[in-house]
Amino acid sequence: MALQLTPTLKGAFLKFEGGLLGLPNIIVFQFNPETVSRTPSLSQTDLPGTGEARDPRYVVAFPTESYSLSLRLDATDQLAASDPVAITSGILPALSALELLMYPVPVTGGLLAIPGDASAFTNPPNLLPVVLFFWGPFRLLPVNVTSLSISEVEYDPQLNPTRAEVSVSLQVVTPPTLAPGLMLGAYKYTQGVKEAMAALNLANSAAIASSLSFPIPMP
Repeated sequence: MALQLTPTLKGAFLKFEGGLLGLPNIIVFQFNPETVSRTPSLSQTDLPGTGEARDPRYVVAFPTESYSLSLRLDATDQLAASDPVAITSGILPALSALELLMYPVPVTGGLLAIPGDASAFTNPPNLLPVVLFFWGPFRLLPVNVTSLSISEVEYDPQLNPTRAEVSVSLQVVTPPTLAPGLMLGAYKYTQGVKEAMAALNLANSAAIASSLSFPIPMP
């Protein structure tokens, strides 16, 4: 799937579950955040209750990674252009779309793999939607939106917000909780890009090593 965002490449969230008529709800960032904080973390390295000494390099799951960023929403330009949506509701449509990223959707199969017996959940079972976080052509990540902090700073006469700052926290969803398909493919694609970029750094490392005046021990 090609995502065309012009003239300036913008970050975006894409929600595929629960969309109107099966269409994804695409939330393109009005202004790209100036900073994005990432926190990669190791998964559990030991099995509880075994009492056995284990190699600390052993892991039982994929590493986790969290993101945090701030988005700015402003209806000033749309109001100046007499945009009917902005006139009647300000930035409420964009805020509502962001908030719904945290609401569960009925499971109909597809983007999430349900571990165990689904009957243990409600009927039909509900899960958080997996959202595709688009941050440039090299990072397409399946995420859960874990928290939002919304500061509405300006309103129209009907008390619809027209300006807001939104702090967003994300958690990357990793295999094996992703079913085969789009989201798992996005995760694998981004992982492949990461490995390719690391290989480029390895080439730089070879050049640096050749210029050092002391030998580098080989494993």
